[in-house]
Amino acid sequence: MTIDGSERSFDASVYLGKMLSKQAEIVLFHVMAEVPDAFRDVSADPLTEKENYPLSIWKTSQKEVIDEFMTIACDILTASGFPKEAIFVKTPTMRSGVARDILIESKQNYDILVVGRTGISKIENITLGSVASKLIDVVDHPPIIVVGENIKSKKILIAIDGSPGSMNAVRFAAALLDPVECEILLCHVIRPLSVQQMGAKELFAPKHEANWIAANQRKIVPMINKAKRHLAEAGFAEAKISSEILTYQTSRAAAIVQAATKGGYDTIVFGRQGLTSVRKFKIGRVSRKILHYAFRPTLWIVG
Repeated sequence: MTIDGSERSFDASVYLGKMLSKQAEIVLFHVMAEVPDAFRDVSADPLTEKENYPLSIWKTSQKEVIDEFMTIACDILTASGFPKEAIFVKTPTMRSGVARDILIESKQNYDILVVGRTGISKIENITLGSVASKLIDVVDHPPIIVVGENIKSKKILIAIDGSPGSMNAVRFAAALLDPVECEILLCHVIRPLSVQQMGAKELFAPKHEANWIAANQRKIVPMINKAKRHLAEAGFAEAKISSEILTYQTSRAAAIVQAATKGGYDTIVFGRQGLTSVRKFKIGRVSRKILHYAFRPTLWIVG
């Protein structure tokens, strides 16, 4: 889990303590900068060097803040049931940049990468920070958890679209979530044939739309049942698993976010790419739309 001392990284500690199985091991990771970010915005300047800025004091102060935050994060996790020996702290000095260093670390046999939606930036109305955005674009493994805000419920919505990615999302959630505490909704969205129709002329009769919806319902039900069986095998009680098929929706992403909001699901889990995946793109269009529509829930992006 990446830590930057922000409120979002504090929320991430609380979230993991609530949601994850206590069999997991957690690494709290922070990239320590040698100088403020503003120094890297400009090239070396003799006038700057003569100014004698108190950089050593700044660096010591930053380390003290992070050390204190790491202690708080460890206390949160142990209080939620994680054993102390399952929590590790890493604070390496920055080498290439925050996002690049996290990317390199993420390749060291981790099962998940946890980031805050935003960091310590004081820019208002930013719904996705630069570090989180960069990592989402380049990391296809391990899966990424983007922690939102005001996470109160232990209810999780898993988007099912019939793709291998959505089944990977089910397996991932089953492996990491606490089956005793968490409640899961498997959600599938069906768009009508006329969703991309241009012009006012109706090309599809109501019977065509009804047949289309019915055919897609029949097609997705076996996968939903398969997902339910997998969750049951992972220890989830039948009463903790439900499913919903939303029909005649013009936007799959918007429908998923609305269903989560309406049902009080503070976590949305979805595959990185859907059925129409394009190899050149690390994340599919529906997944990216969910990422930008749902700026309050926590999002699990599973490859």
